[in-house]
Amino acid sequence: MLVAILGSIAVACSGSAGRSSAKPRTTGNTGPSTTAAGATVPSALPEGAAPGTTVALGLPVDGVTRTYRLHAPAALDPGRPAPLVVVLHGANGNAARVELRYHWNPVADRDGFFVVYPQGSLDQWNAGLDSRVDDDVSYLTALLDHLENTFPIDRTRVYVAGMSNGAAMAYRIGCALSDRVAAIAPVEGSSPGCEPSQPVSMVVVHGLADQTVTFAGAQRSLTAWRGYDGCPADAQVQQDGPVTHSAWAPCAAGTAVELYTVDGGGHEWPGSSPPLPGHDPPSPDLDATQVIWDFFRLQARP
Repeated sequence: MLVAILGSIAVACSGSAGRSSAKPRTTGNTGPSTTAAGATVPSALPEGAAPGTTVALGLPVDGVTRTYRLHAPAALDPGRPAPLVVVLHGANGNAARVELRYHWNPVADRDGFFVVYPQGSLDQWNAGLDSRVDDDVSYLTALLDHLENTFPIDRTRVYVAGMSNGAAMAYRIGCALSDRVAAIAPVEGSSPGCEPSQPVSMVVVHGLADQTVTFAGAQRSLTAWRGYDGCPADAQVQQDGPVTHSAWAPCAAGTAVELYTVDGGGHEWPGSSPPLPGHDPPSPDLDATQVIWDFFRLQARP
């Protein structure tokens, strides 16, 4: 067993938009002390991890050290495990940049959940299961195993959100780990073509002016997932200016599927900031992070 060595790095909204300059450190396990949903979980943060900060870490997987950034919430209820949100960057993106731009950390600090930002090999995700490159299902499975055994995480409330190529990977993990993930949130992406073995809740966010991943493709993925989840045919629809919210529920096993579309929104996480040169401007009409968390917080595995 590896010895846990953690170095904490305070994160502020004024931080760098590029890669972390901190060298990721390899972590091991901390002994569990409490039980949630039949599984033992640690009762507190391991030594060196401070509430309200982010640690840059590494994890050996299949002979390669994969890296990630983990944000611990500012307030944890002692003895009570907290939810975990996995946020996957898009192709040519990176973990540090999405941590800065998508603003998950303030929401996590306010509502008490962990956020992990994994780093894809070559800045992308192998959602198509190409055998010539790293197996990201193996990596993300190992990462969940490690985090659940090391940090006080509620195993019934694990969620995955992703942007573009990261959205495709969110679909892939929703399929591969449908027995572990409570909900997924693909943003500006579509499914790589997979089916979960059991229902998994999903909320989709998509700009109608996205020319990189068109809404037509995203809609096909959404329709297929509604079928997997056994959702009703008709949606409850609400419109607020350029934002349309559609909800299908109840679906099988208490799951739900929802969709937020943004008229005029392009290929970018709505509500993110600062804007990136050469990218579509983020839509100011929807806070994707907040609506995703509002959906996630209502979903839990039995």
